[in-house]
Amino acid sequence: MKKNNKLGFVLAETIIISTIVMTSLVFIFIQFSSINNSFNRTFKYNSVNNLYLTNNIKEYINNDGIDKVITALNQTNVGYIDITSCPVSYFTEYLYCRALMDNINAKKVLFTRNDVYYLQDNIDSYNEFENSLKTFIKYISPVGNNSYRIIVQFEDDTYATLQI
Repeated sequence: MKKNNKLGFVLAETIIISTIVMTSLVFIFIQFSSINNSFNRTFKYNSVNNLYLTNNIKEYINNDGIDKVITALNQTNVGYIDITSCPVSYFTEYLYCRALMDNINAKKVLFTRNDVYYLQDNIDSYNEFENSLKTFIKYISPVGNNSYRIIVQFEDDTYATLQI
């Protein structure tokens, strides 16, 4: 009889220890996933190099066509304008703009309001954006002031954004 009681105790002890170990492993996995995602995001979103390249676009827009771009943005109801192709209607030095976009390997350049709530709310309905760009736009922390923002997707699927 004593043997049966000991076997029952060993079985209960094994189940309890297994539950504790499994819970610990799940917790560690969740924490590791979170750290790994944050680590990958730091290299993909707003890296120093990409912010520098985005600043070049910002300076160009400020020097060449900010008024025309703002006017075009205010006339649209989608919350952004795509300036990747450097439209002649926005920029006087459009050839320089195209060379700049090619040299920094910009895949998509968007001009929008700094308060990106509208863009974030409607981003899933825009079919012209890749899912990774949509994810980045959702990541942007919206600021409710009257300034503007550029969002850049690079050819290597990294991203950057700056206020103008």
